[in-house]
Amino acid sequence: MRVRLDWHDVASSQEEAESITRRNRGDGRSPAAGAAQWASRIMTISLEMVLPGLAGYWFDTKLGTKFVFMLVGFALGGTAALKHLLYLAKKENQSPSDISIPRNEP
Repeated sequence: MRVRLDWHDVASSQEEAESITRRNRGDGRSPAAGAAQWASRIMTISLEMVLPGLAGYWFDTKLGTKFVFMLVGFALGGTAALKHLLYLAKKENQSPSDISIPRNEP
């Protein structure tokens, strides 16, 4: 027995289901392309969190400090990743009519 789950089964209202459907199918890309884009975003945010901490660890080993640069690196990386995540969430929730196109004025 196969069960087909649609957004209408998950969403709390009809309007929310239609919004999700429009957002997911509005650009005409295949589901694989959307999945690849989200995988890329997740990897980018993960690397933004981890790489500054690892660089800080490397500095700590070279300079002989205990864990100062590592903590600073993870703090900066976490802050950058959170900022990037908030930016992506804001961008994802904008409707196409909310996006302004910059114009060159003489």
